[in-house]
Amino acid sequence: MKAFFIFLSVLTSLLGFIYYYSTFRLISGLSLNGPVVTLILLGIGILVLLVPLTYVFSRTSKREKTQTFFAYLTFTNFGFFSILFTLVLLMDFLRWVDFGIITDYSRVLFSSLVQFGFPLDGVTEVKNFSLAFSTIVAATALSSLGFFNAHVRLQYKRVFVPIKDLHPDLEGFKIVQISDVHIGPTIKGRFLERVVKRINLQKPDVVVITGDLVDGPVTTLKHHLKPLGNIQSKYGTFYVTGNHEYYSGVLSWLPEIQKLGVNILLNQNQILSVGKSKLLMAGVTDLSAGKMIRSHQTNPKKAMEGGEDCDYKILLAHQPNSIYEASDAGFDLQISGHTHGGQFFPGNLLIYFAQKFVSGLHKYKNSLIYVSRGTGYWGPPFRLGAPSEISILVLKNT
Repeated sequence: MKAFFIFLSVLTSLLGFIYYYSTFRLISGLSLNGPVVTLILLGIGILVLLVPLTYVFSRTSKREKTQTFFAYLTFTNFGFFSILFTLVLLMDFLRWVDFGIITDYSRVLFSSLVQFGFPLDGVTEVKNFSLAFSTIVAATALSSLGFFNAHVRLQYKRVFVPIKDLHPDLEGFKIVQISDVHIGPTIKGRFLERVVKRINLQKPDVVVITGDLVDGPVTTLKHHLKPLGNIQSKYGTFYVTGNHEYYSGVLSWLPEIQKLGVNILLNQNQILSVGKSKLLMAGVTDLSAGKMIRSHQTNPKKAMEGGEDCDYKILLAHQPNSIYEASDAGFDLQISGHTHGGQFFPGNLLIYFAQKFVSGLHKYKNSLIYVSRGTGYWGPPFRLGAPSEISILVLKNT
């Protein structure tokens, strides 16, 4: 509990800096003053406090509609200010760099706004005003696009996995992956229904769910997982835990997921007979699970036991960084998620400082790893520069 309050305190302080820095710089650029500034600053303070309060509320309240409303309000403003802060830093840079094109742009924009009736006669810093105005417009446009992408655009991503000397009976074997759905404050059963329908259209041989399926308590969210029971695949659906399951009461969630006909792999495996070939489907617990539940310490070697002689060996692991142990254990392919591809700007750029394998298919030693950008989202309901995906992995002989 102490660690949780420390986390909330640090988060609130960081948000306060981001929100207020952005606000003060824009107030300065727009030459605002008087009571309107006081009202803006009070409003920003409320928005800052809403983020940690809503996070707590989302995990304690049983009033689902109220919870969803506040979650959308809070996480949308969080995402908006994340984008705005980045653009404000860019604006500050442009203020100090005297590019002729910036000066010309400022004059044209300022003149246009005056012609459209904006009361700007008292503004002395044309360049500063134009940059501040453009920053707000750009942040609003990018946030709107990100919201649209997260809720409307759900893309298939088809990838052929090249394998030398693949067993003939595994040629064209189709694996459909979803990851990081994050059923929780703003993602509900209707979204999952849509996902399941799109999965079934692909007529998969196997469906895999690589963690962070849920993001909240089982008591309020379990009914939203019912669509998983409608997944249709030839050899079944396989699931491994992600870090968010452990924040959400994983031991309560596992029986509910299993009731839906999903095969749970906790450092375990199943051997599938595909024609005359043997395919190993193995899975490990999340890389950080052992810190929360000792018996859930991730263990790729244990997940391999009994499957060493299979024709092809696949490991499901939520975090890409499991690949280092997975490769040593002898797995041919690891399928992961976790990164969200950075989810939205500027995270889609910063993520490369934290993760070696961010998205797509990569090679590590004698193994391959595929990383999904995720099917849902976490926190801000935005996708910008990192589209969500339903991944279709097709085994292909080379």
